[in-house]
Parts: sequence; C-alpha cells; structure tokens
Amino acid sequence: MCLFAVHCGQNATGPASPALSPSSPAPTPPSVPAGVRAWLDATVTAIDEPDLWRPDDDLEFLRNLVGQARVVALGENTYGTQEFVGMKARMVRFLVEEMGFDTFVIDVHWSAARRLDHYLRTGEGDPVRLLSGLNVGSRITNSLFFKMIEWMREHHKSGGRVGFHGVDMGYPGMALHDLREYIRQAAPDDLPIVAERLECLSRFANDPRGLFPEERYGDQTDIYRSDCGESLEEVRSLLVSKREEYESVLGENAFALALRSHRVAFQYHLRDAGEQTQYESWAENLGWIIERMAAGSRVVVWVHNEYISTQGIGSVFSRPFGSDRDLIAIAFSHVRGRFLGLELEGSSAAGFGELELGPPVEGAFEAYFESATAPRFVLDLRSVDPDAADSGWLFESRPFRAIFYVFDPARAEDFWRQAALARQYDAVVHFDSTGPTVPLPWLPPAKF
Repeated sequence: MCLFAVHCGQNATGPASPALSPSSPAPTPPSVPAGVRAWLDATVTAIDEPDLWRPDDDLEFLRNLVGQARVVALGENTYGTQEFVGMKARMVRFLVEEMGFDTFVIDVHWSAARRLDHYLRTGEGDPVRLLSGLNVGSRITNSLFFKMIEWMREHHKSGGRVGFHGVDMGYPGMALHDLREYIRQAAPDDLPIVAERLECLSRFANDPRGLFPEERYGDQTDIYRSDCGESLEEVRSLLVSKREEYESVLGENAFALALRSHRVAFQYHLRDAGEQTQYESWAENLGWIIERMAAGSRVVVWVHNEYISTQGIGSVFSRPFGSDRDLIAIAFSHVRGRFLGLELEGSSAAGFGELELGPPVEGAFEAYFESATAPRFVLDLRSVDPDAADSGWLFESRPFRAIFYVFDPARAEDFWRQAALARQYDAVVHFDSTGPTVPLPWLPPAKF
C-alpha cells in the first residue's frame, strides 16, 4: 500500500511506446509439446486489434461464452498494459450494447466511483479529474480507459444505462466528507455530534489528493482503535434511529448512500483493526450493489486475474451471486513487450514509467500460448479435454504471470504465480506482444 501511494502521488509523462506486432509466429519453444501448436490453431478464436470503435464481428464468441450468466469478470495479469485496456473496453461495449449488461464494477474507491457515475448520468464534472480522484494512477487514468468513459457518457445521453461502481473501501476521507455533508443537509443540528464522533478517524484521513498525515490510523494503539470503532458505531446508531426524519428531508436513496458512506469508512477502520480484510469488504460492497440492481441487471467486472480466479481471493466476485455459474471469468495474458508501472529496486520505489516484461519462465502458460499462429486470440477453456495429450497442460499447475502495478526487473522470476488455468477461469484472452498505456495528466481534485 505504501508503494501504491507513492505511485498515486506521481504524474508520469511522455509518450508510450507502441505495442510490438510480430509479422510471423514465434518458433515453438523446445519445452512445448509438438502437438500444442496444431491444437491451439484448431481451437482458438483470433481477435482484432483492441480499438474501441472497431467492428464487433470478432467478439461474437462472447454470446456463446457468456450465455445467460449474470456477471462477466475481465481480468489482466499486468496493470498499465495498452492492449488489455483496449480489448476490455471493446468487450465492455459489446456486453452493454449487444447483451444488455448495465452495471460496471471495478476495484476502485466506492465513494469516488459514485462521483464518476454521477458524471456519466448528468455530464457534470471533469472526467479527467474524476479519474484522478480514484487514486489508481495509470491503470485507468489513461487514454483508452478515458475513451471508454466518454463512450459510456454518450451511451447515457442516447437513453442507455451503465452504472459505474467501485467496490474498494479505499481511503476514508471522501466517505467521511460525504457523510458529514449529508448530515449538514438533512439535520444540521446533528452535525456537531456526528463530526465529534467521526473525529477519531477523520484526523488520520486522506486529503482530496490522496495524501495522508504523517501519523496514520493503523499506527495507533489497539485501545485507541477499539474506542474509535465504538464512536463510529454510535454514528451509525444515530443514523438508523433517525432514518424516517432524514428520509423525509432528502429521500430514501440519499439515506441509503449516506449509510453506505459510513460503512465504507468503517471498513477502513475494520481493516486497520484486523477485523475484516480488504477482500471481504469488496465482497460486502459488491453484495450491496447487487441488492440495489434492478431485476434482470447484468454486471461486467474489471479487475486483476487473481481477483476473478475461482481459487483464493477470486471467490470475492462469485460469492455475492450465490453460484459460480453466474460468473464467467476471463483471464488475460501476454508474452513480451512493455507496460507502465512502478519499478522496484529491492523494497524501494525506483520510479514510475515504462518497464520491460521478462521472458516466460520455464513451462509457463504464456510459452505455450506463444506457439499459436495467431498473435491475438481467445481460448474457451470450458470444453477442453483434461485427458488429451495436446490440451491437458491447461489443467496442470504451471507458472502464470502476475505483476499488478509494481515490478522489479532484477527479480522478474518472482512475479509469477502457480495456476491451473482451466480449473480457475472460463476463458483466456492472449496477446503475444503488448505495449504501455498512455497516461492522462494527473489532476487531483482541489476538494472533496
């Protein structure tokens, strides 16, 4: 989290290098069985360049892959990758326009996402500043994600609907601010007592730029955090006890959002107190979003591969739906190229910029995928035969790249995780070569 904060406080500049486009398929690595290339060539579906406005013919595979599933989760194994953002944006547009998906979920701050959702519905606000306010840097404050946001806005203007939601509790400053503003409007006489009860967390909260005081909430004593938790609970009790009064002033929806703002700030307390993990809060917030969705609504999720896997923390996104079959998980992979991220030297941040992907480690899934003739493709994993000689490797535990934001080129071999793709995902979208995202200016809001 400290490295993440360092990244969020920087503004990367300069043009990004274009993605590499191999003119011919790479030779099959010696470690890849001879029949794999032929099997892949006969099985995969080639896809076009990841341009949001390209014709959608190559995305028709989504109709069969998704079927009636209520949620599609789109992964990525490296943040700051141009082709991942571009293809995911294309798939989001197809799912919304062609298959009736109307809810977009990403692992960013719940409170800040509410502001971006308001922009999509009304056009009010500066979308670049709103993206900067999410405090996630180049991962989505880049040219292609911005293009998708502008398409979402046009979709709303033409009568469509695609709600934008974050599931992370993020930093508490905005949630606390929104709660105080709600009380200021609904019951000004209650504001002094509410502000007093929130002060134990507010004094350690972030400012609009995402910066924290030198002294942090997590550094306080267990007794302090326990007392603060009780104080925060008193605010919730006040809200619940005066629900009818508050709703009579600002309505039911405003009250529900205020109560959620309190909960999101409280989740920050719970995490630092060791009482609830970040991923448990994600599942809770996603469940809240689902409960408020209209009947028949469908969700597209935008997160890292590891968060949509059916193993480990990936269950965060299937748990609220009650069934794994309500979720189609699509992983993304690549072999070589560059990406935008935070470089490490040991445990220290060396700078933010373009980084080179290391070659696949021995036996990695990426090395197998590179043997296919198509430089970009999707592979449906649901009907793969685990006992066939040419496809059984997809069920085996093998290395699969997992870089996220930060990367140490001197320890490239450490940024791989063991995975069994066909047991953890429904499909994989693969690129032989990728390039870095093109960042937007970092324009943090001057106020909440």
